[in-house]
Amino acid sequence: MKHKAWSVSSLSNLLVIVAMVVVVNLIGLRIFTRADLTENHIYTLSRASRSAVAGLDDRLTVKAYFTKDLPPPYNANSRYVNDALEDYRSYSRGKFVFEFVDPADEKKLEEEAQRYRVQPAQVNVMEKDNVQLKKVYMGLVLIYGDKHETLPLVQDVENFEYEMTSAIKRVIADRLPKVGFLTGFGAPDLGQDMRQLAAGLSKHYQVVPVSTAQGNRLIEEDVDVLCIVQPKEALDEWTKFCIDQYVVRGGKVGWFINKVKADIQTSQATGLQLNLDDLTRSYGFVVGNNLVTDLNASMINVQQQQGFFTITNMVRYPAFPRIVDINRQMPMVKDLQELTLFFPSSVDTLRSGRSNVTYTPLFQTSEYTRVQQGRYDINPMAPTRKEDFTGGRKLLGVAMIGDFASVFQGKSAPRPTDSTAMPPQVQVLEHSSETRMVVIGDGNFVQGQFAQGGPNLILFMNAVDWLSQDTDLMSIRSREAAIRPLKPDISDGTKRTVKYANMFGPAVLVLLLGLVRWTMRRNRLKGVTV
Repeated sequence: MKHKAWSVSSLSNLLVIVAMVVVVNLIGLRIFTRADLTENHIYTLSRASRSAVAGLDDRLTVKAYFTKDLPPPYNANSRYVNDALEDYRSYSRGKFVFEFVDPADEKKLEEEAQRYRVQPAQVNVMEKDNVQLKKVYMGLVLIYGDKHETLPLVQDVENFEYEMTSAIKRVIADRLPKVGFLTGFGAPDLGQDMRQLAAGLSKHYQVVPVSTAQGNRLIEEDVDVLCIVQPKEALDEWTKFCIDQYVVRGGKVGWFINKVKADIQTSQATGLQLNLDDLTRSYGFVVGNNLVTDLNASMINVQQQQGFFTITNMVRYPAFPRIVDINRQMPMVKDLQELTLFFPSSVDTLRSGRSNVTYTPLFQTSEYTRVQQGRYDINPMAPTRKEDFTGGRKLLGVAMIGDFASVFQGKSAPRPTDSTAMPPQVQVLEHSSETRMVVIGDGNFVQGQFAQGGPNLILFMNAVDWLSQDTDLMSIRSREAAIRPLKPDISDGTKRTVKYANMFGPAVLVLLLGLVRWTMRRNRLKGVTV
């Protein structure tokens, strides 16, 4: 009898629980709320995204071209996109609408999708114990008036909010800001060495080359941000004058330069004479004629010949400092867990009586540094002794806001580089209104073999955003699940303990939880049957 009573009671409890779940879901349909316990709230729309849709002046329509019944794991992507679009709609005051359609349902829809550049993708599907290729659609288009933006393939939802909000900002913008890159003087080529960076920037900016080699025209005033990335040859006076007058007209400049040309394959490095120090000293900073190495460095593969065999070893390479001392109060870098720089030079700030500047450090090395000048040793197999790395922390990145003084005060404009051009008839401006600069003592990290995306690419794009004063994109781009690497100076025993705790700890906890539940259930049943 007692056992029967216990069963009736359990059934009643189950019905109550089911009723509560139904009521909570019905309330959830009417009331929008969410609890996101991740550190950076990566599953909650950022303030920037909410502002983007809350400020819509006209209706923004999103057509999501997604195949029904997508195979795993892409079916989860479809649900994620749907939930995210629901979030955008809830903050849009009725101006954001979306619908999901399957182009396979109708030939007209398929033609429409492809007209918007949403192309089908081929994915592997397991059917009847065989792996088969299936054509699926996973893209969407944003339509705003007579303009549209396309996300042709949403295969990875990790950066979906960033891509979506970026597309919204582009489609509603009257004009994309223009970012110029100084060309010539051995600077990396936009279409080759910085192809990945240029592609990322072009989603949000007009990316244009800036040349001072022809004619006598100054840098155009519609260039919102000027980037000077790793020249390897000395700049002439006309080019310096063009940069200077751009600054004093209120232009924003990003300086990404180091003073050492290095080749890791030959272990050879030489100093660079860029003829920039008088210009930058007038603004309040100098990039040091040095190479900063750090014991807290990245690991690289080094091949060595031993007899008939080639052995590959992993070694810590001090010329590639691993940066973890990052200013967590600065939006440009606060969400970056770590950075790697390549053959960097120090950034020295100067209090100049001619310029009125506020400095905000971005990041610096560890205290275990060695600063090389004149002669450089970049051999990865060179012995590293802690007693040689006593240089202290070195600043490698700084943001500057202020009014900058021209180095050409009281001087006339120099002759153009182009010998066929007439000297310009311009008034030399001597002092800027408030404007911005970013200085990073490394120009390698966004080009060639060093440009591997990740935090370094985010750093550059955040710097451009900060210079153009578009902090919205910066706040979304840097959000990611936090990575917590082990400190480099912990013991091998601690590393092994952490490793095995991560491997076996979750399984042990599940087993213990199961044992506790089984024991409690057995004791409860014993009490009922007594």
